[in-house]
Amino acid sequence: MRVRLIIVFLILLNIGYSQDYPFYNNGIINRLFEEDRRELVIKNLDKTDRFIQSEKNFEGYGQFLIRNKTGSYILVDGTGRVYKAMSKSNDTIYYNRIDSTHFYGYNGGAINFTYHDTIFSFGGGGYWRVNGQLRYYSEKYHEWDILPINEEVPTTNALYYYDTLNSEIYYLQIPIINYATNISTKGYHIYKLNLKSRTNEKIGTINSQFIDQFPTKFAFSFTQIPSLKAVLVNFDGTNQYLFDFINNKSYRLTTPAIQKAFFGNSKGVYSINAFEINNWLYYTKSSDPSMQIDSVKISMDDFKPMNTGFYEPERNNEIFYQAGIIVALAAGVTIFIGRRRKKKQELSAKEDNITESSDPSSFKSIELDLIEKIYNRSLEGKSYSVEDINAALGVSKKSLEIQKKIRTETINRINHRFKIIFNSEDELIERIRLEEDRRFYKYMISEENGKKALGI
Repeated sequence: MRVRLIIVFLILLNIGYSQDYPFYNNGIINRLFEEDRRELVIKNLDKTDRFIQSEKNFEGYGQFLIRNKTGSYILVDGTGRVYKAMSKSNDTIYYNRIDSTHFYGYNGGAINFTYHDTIFSFGGGGYWRVNGQLRYYSEKYHEWDILPINEEVPTTNALYYYDTLNSEIYYLQIPIINYATNISTKGYHIYKLNLKSRTNEKIGTINSQFIDQFPTKFAFSFTQIPSLKAVLVNFDGTNQYLFDFINNKSYRLTTPAIQKAFFGNSKGVYSINAFEINNWLYYTKSSDPSMQIDSVKISMDDFKPMNTGFYEPERNNEIFYQAGIIVALAAGVTIFIGRRRKKKQELSAKEDNITESSDPSSFKSIELDLIEKIYNRSLEGKSYSVEDINAALGVSKKSLEIQKKIRTETINRINHRFKIIFNSEDELIERIRLEEDRRFYKYMISEENGKKALGI
């Protein structure tokens, strides 16, 4: 008995999945079905012109048309339900429900898009909470799954632009209240979601010139314009703009034909299901049950640049941090160079003290010091090496060329002064070749000459 109940339950669950949803001679459905390898997302929030009509529980829910390389889909906002076009017979296209979702009333107002031929859903909310989750639909398992991101930024699809070339979504975060924590997000902020790295980044706050449009006219419409790398926003018949999120620029719509496409019909007819391809703006009219497509040409010539950007750029702490590092490094380099220069000057002065003397009849103090060291070593029957002389003159860390130069000049100068002072032909510091290696010398001072030099 239990097995039978389970089987009946499973059959009932699958009834919704296998049911066909036919669309006869529907202009926009036909267009998406025929589009080959193109990614499109069309938002339909019109309650009277919804696509899936037979689901009575979803009369208040918006719907989305989605097209990518894997097919044509319809999503019901806030439900997780996914319908896919399975076949076409004459002028009728048949959709089937392909998901296994059993709940609805959550993730409403999410940003739906396709990435790598997979349907994604970002943000949205239910009765209690707006989230910033990144989800994707798996056709293999017929269910939704979640992907981790660096920071959850609660958001809805109030306004956004999907830069498919760089796989980035620019979106507007409006004031949101989290009833679970009673924490509110204030202001109108612009964020960027990088889909490759799955990282959120706050890039600015909406310009005050446009803030007043959003709270009072929240029923505005907007359309992605990929050819212009921007989004067309329609607040009303006199406030229509093109917002470039990437370059932070704003333009005002000036072409009457495009203005009329969205506003201006005295009979209350308005445009829905708008999308853009290759500088053509396509849309359907709310009064047309067959949703046949109209179009109008669109380009940057239809807009007038404004003096202000769409948002005030965020002060990037990372830039300041990097600038601080650069300043610190520059200061460190300056101090290092200053110390090197000072040390070089001190060594230069020391060398000058070694190499120069205004009085040829007297020894410098450093010369007397070297004489005394060599003399005392000689009294012990030992000699002074090249390394000993370099250390005594403070040039051990200099290059070999400089060591040899200073060492030779110092010894020659001492010997020269000794001969002048004592009218002698003897050299005070004697160079004696090493027996073990004739290329090198050892240095000694005789007792007699040493007493003369140090007795002055």
